[in-house]
Formats: sequence, structure tokens, C-alpha cells
Amino acid sequence: MTTNEIQKSSEQQVELIRVDRLYESLRYNEYSPENGMGEIVDNSVEAGATCIDVRITRIKQLGKGRPKTKIDEIAVADNGCGMDQNVLSKCLALGESIRPTNRVKLGIGRFGVGMTLGSISLACKVEVYSRTSADADFLYTYIDLEEIKNREQLYIPVPIVKSPAEEYRTLLDGQSGTIVVLKKCDRITGDLEGLANYLGRTYRKFIEKGIKITLGFRMEHESVFRVEPVYLHDPLYIAGPTKFDVENRQAGKPMDPKAEDWGTIRITKEIEGHPGKTADVVIRLTLLPEEWRMVEGAGGSPEAKKRKIHENEGVSILRADREVLYGHVPFITGARGASKALDIDRFWGCEISFPPELDSYFQVRYIKRGAEPVESLKEQIRAEIMKYIPSARKIIRDVFAKNEAAAYQEKDAFENAENAMADISHSLPVGISAKNMTPDEEESALDLAAKESLDTKRRIPQEQKDAEEKKKEELRNKPYSVEPVSFPKSFFFETVHTPKSLIIKLNANHPFYERVMKPLTDIGESTECSLQNRKTWDAMLMMLFAYAKAETMFDSEYTPMFEQLRTQWGAFLGTVIDDAYRSGGKE
Repeated sequence: MTTNEIQKSSEQQVELIRVDRLYESLRYNEYSPENGMGEIVDNSVEAGATCIDVRITRIKQLGKGRPKTKIDEIAVADNGCGMDQNVLSKCLALGESIRPTNRVKLGIGRFGVGMTLGSISLACKVEVYSRTSADADFLYTYIDLEEIKNREQLYIPVPIVKSPAEEYRTLLDGQSGTIVVLKKCDRITGDLEGLANYLGRTYRKFIEKGIKITLGFRMEHESVFRVEPVYLHDPLYIAGPTKFDVENRQAGKPMDPKAEDWGTIRITKEIEGHPGKTADVVIRLTLLPEEWRMVEGAGGSPEAKKRKIHENEGVSILRADREVLYGHVPFITGARGASKALDIDRFWGCEISFPPELDSYFQVRYIKRGAEPVESLKEQIRAEIMKYIPSARKIIRDVFAKNEAAAYQEKDAFENAENAMADISHSLPVGISAKNMTPDEEESALDLAAKESLDTKRRIPQEQKDAEEKKKEELRNKPYSVEPVSFPKSFFFETVHTPKSLIIKLNANHPFYERVMKPLTDIGESTECSLQNRKTWDAMLMMLFAYAKAETMFDSEYTPMFEQLRTQWGAFLGTVIDDAYRSGGKE
């Protein structure tokens, strides 16, 4: 190639960026719909807004197998300082900052791409209306991905005077501010059911300081939005007022209980690029109110679940008071383990906050979804937190044990085992021992079981008869029953098989019952140990049920053999238990 040819070729300039392709590819980012909305709200907060109103319009969808409705349009209005023509012309440009340099560095924003990327992750067209004073005209600009794709839009249009739709404009009557309208929302699946909780948690610090956020929904044919306030949701369960605080106050009830504050930890780090200057990583730990951690399980009681405790993952990381991560953090609590460990960890809260000056220590991502401390800081954070977490877990386990033990005490001693067997009865084979039992034989068996289970010394005859009839009906209608009786010591238990019932007559006079089983039910202090004793008691009963069920799998002709077997076993068991307790010095 000659010099002239090379020169001529170099004059054929190649675009640095194919804007049409770039914008399409940028839509496939890591934003969830909630994250995308958060980027718009960030700008509202940065603009000094005290009111942020989100309005969502749904449209009907046609087509088999498709959701009945979908989100078509979203508007976010704020009463912040607004943007003049110069700032508005840059607000949708990637990499441009619309705030002064010092505020970009120290505020919520960082890279200058959030609002645009967040918006196009949701919609094809983004419109922005803004004014800097209450009596000024609205200025307008936009980007349209279809126009960009067709190379019809190569630049962000110079802002022009244009008012937003009436239903949005009235949100800013008598105020400065900005309205962002997302049209043709083609990348939202679902109805943003979790948006209120996301906004309430992510911006909880700002809501607590007085910023009001509302969320409104309507169908396309409706002129009025159904609007509700967004209440703060604090994973530490300290801040308020929450939705439940407000509702309780309106109903004349006490405020929700708050978590126990376990203190604040500060880790001081030198600011990168500023020798001698430091800033703090602040860690707060809380133990959730006992009212919400009374019961073991994924979130505890129904009241606890209303307060989203079943979703609580224990760790929230905030940058400049804005949450950037919420969820399970393996470097603190370890890898996901058994469900019991997770249940326990839902009942303590941990918040890690840092200022923008320490971004380099948290490897902040451009989409503000995620922050992972560098390795050295990880170890520091873990070391500090693990001074507290084992104690919190023990307290939580003790409360679980106390309340479960109390629940045991309120129940009949045999109820748990009876219910457990009833719950699994559908998976067990049908017995045959009682298949030929006549109605008279069934009545006779139930009569005897009822008489033997009741104390005849404490009732007059008529009362005894009434009690026996009541007991008989109870036995008839329960698939599995345990009835304590007073037999000679050589008998441990007997079984009764009817077509619908399996009854165990458990001899309260037998040495095994007196020395081994009965002490397991004597819960004094409600401790984890006593709770384990009751679980052992239940296991013994279910073992007897399993044996009794095995008997039912044999024809009634084997009944005398089983009676002899139980008699001899009971006698041998009593002898060895008595001997073991005498030789062990327990008498």
C-alpha cells in the first residue's frame, strides 16, 4: 500500500462507539427491576427531595398463558432542586455527572451512569421533565431506544419547554422538581410486588430523617392511582416509625417493640490517596425483640412474618446511608448451612455502613448492587462480629427451648406422639388384626379401655359412667391413643386394635415408666435440656406405637402369642431396670 493510499484510508474514520448497539447491549445488565428503580430514586435523594412519588400504570395483556396485566409506564416525581437547561441536557448521557464534583464523590452517585442504565433496563423510552422553581416552565428531554436503534437519535435533544401529563404534573404543584417517565416498559416481569419493601429498606435512613416516598398503582383506563406510603423497613428493627407503629398508634395500641442494641463497632481505615486522613467503617449489631423470636422456624410467629423477619438475612451494607447489599454474607456467617442455623441467624441484625471515601475498601460496583470488602477488611469485620454472634445465637436457642417447653407443659403428655402418628398414618399399611372384629367386640374393647384409663375412686357412679362414655367416644375417634393405666408391675403395656383405632394402655406402675419415662416429663426450669427430655419421651411413645402397629399386621389368631410376649417382656424389663437402678446407687 502506497503512502497516499494509507493516508486516504486513515481519513475514513471509524466510530469510537456504535451507539445503537451499545445501548441495546447495556440493557442486559445486572439490575433487577427494583435496582433499576433505585437508581432513579437515588437522583431524587441527591437533588434534596423531601417527597418522592412513584406511579405505576398497568395494561391488560392478551394471549394464552400470559399474565393478565403488565406494567407499561412508570413515573417518578420528586420535589428536589430540579435541573436547569445545562444540567438537564446531560442527565441522560452516560458518564456525565449532573451534580457538582464534590457531591458526586461524597454522595450516593459515583460513576454517572446509574439513572440511564437503571431506566433503560426497564423501558425503551425515558422522558425527563424538570424545573428549578415553582413558577418556572418544565423543560423536557428524552432518549428513545427504538430511535437510537434506527439511528434516528444520535444526540440527547436540547431541552425544550414541555409540560408532563396532568396526573404527573400535579404531583409538583407549587414546587420545583423533576419527573422521570419510563414508557414502553418491556423488561419488567411481574408487578413489582417487592418494590415497597425494597424502597423502605434501601432508603430507610432517609425516610427516618423525613423523606416521604409514596407508591401508586392504576390500570390504564383508571384516572386515579391507589396510593400508599412507603414505610421504612429496618433489618436491625430499631428505627421507626414502621408501618406497624403507625397502625398501632391509630388503633390506640403501643408501638412495636424494638430490638436490643448490642453496640457499635468502629474500624478506622486510611482514605486511599489521602495520607493521614481516615474514615470509619461502622458496624451495628442488634438482637431482635423476644416477641418476634418466640418460635423456632423460618421467621417465627405469624406476627413476626408480617414484619418480614422470615426474609431477614442478618447483614445489610450501606454506602452513604443508602443500602447497597442485603443478604447472606458468607465471610461473616459462613456458607449456607442447615436450616436451623439459618433460622437462628434471622433473629439478629447486622448493619455495616461506610462513607464514599472508603469505596476502594468495599470494591463498590457501578450498579450499586453489591459491596465486598477487600480481604484484610473482611477478616477485621468477621473478627469483630464473631465476638457477639455466638452469644446472640445461644440467647435465641434458649428462648426457643423455653417456649417450646412451655408449650409442652400446656399439652397432654401424650398429645405430640399421638398427633405425629396420626399425621403419618396415611403412609402406613392398613392392619389386618381387627378386620373381622364385630361391632359388639369393638364396643367391648373400647368400654374396657375407657374403664381402665379412668380413676374410679374419685367419682360417684353416675359421674363415672358419664366419664367412661366420654372417654370411649374420644378413643373411638382418635386413630392413635396412649392411656395411662394401673396394672400390676409385671405388665409394661397392652395394645388394643379396633378397625379405626390403635390404643396403647401404658402401665404407670411399671419400673421402666416410673424410673425412666416419667422423669422426662417433669420439666422445672424451661431449659434446652428439659426440652430434649420431652423429645426423648415422645420418641419412646412413638417406638411403642410402631411396635403396636406391627402387631396389627398379623391376623387375630396371633393375639394370644403377642399377649404372652408383652407379659414376659414387661416382667424382664421391670427386673433389669430395678436391678440397674439398685446397682447404680439410685435408691
